[in-house]
Amino acid sequence: MEVVKTYGRMEAVEIHWDESAVFTSQNALWMRKYIKIKIIGIGNLLLMDEGIGIHAVNELMKYKLPENIEIFDGGTGGFKLIELMYEADRVIFIDAVDNGKKPGAIISFKGDAIYSSYRKIRYSLHETDLLEVIKMATLLDNLPEIRIIGIQPKTVKYGTELSRELKNAIPEIVKKVFNEIGNCSV
Repeated sequence: MEVVKTYGRMEAVEIHWDESAVFTSQNALWMRKYIKIKIIGIGNLLLMDEGIGIHAVNELMKYKLPENIEIFDGGTGGFKLIELMYEADRVIFIDAVDNGKKPGAIISFKGDAIYSSYRKIRYSLHETDLLEVIKMATLLDNLPEIRIIGIQPKTVKYGTELSRELKNAIPEIVKKVFNEIGNCSV
């Protein structure tokens, strides 16, 4: 990471990746240091593709990210996610989402899109779905800007390995997360 220019209290930061990185930006990726971003992977590692969110954040942890970005393993979700969202300006959730597309397909949307589409797409596959968590966070006045990156699972049965399609989707998921980080604004 290299500081390119300083503008008052804000620094423009360009992130450079080595040749083995999956994300290279044609436009520089600029960050505002005062935006607190939390990336939360959700999933059950014992149910194959259901654990894609956890596998994705484990991959993201391999990158050196600016200190204003935190990465969390949100496990199988539940209301503990509300605490993880605390004091963030933006939260990016990564989760298995049954969107009726081919396995490994990635969709992303703002958190408020859940309300208009909930009956059309089955969002989370966990005990407490993400919609309930977001609704509760709204009631508690603890709602940052939310982005959701959902990945269509292929196989949700006992096992710890991802399907080939989801293993192959991880670089694209990481790229999508970096794009979401680069689109931050407050």
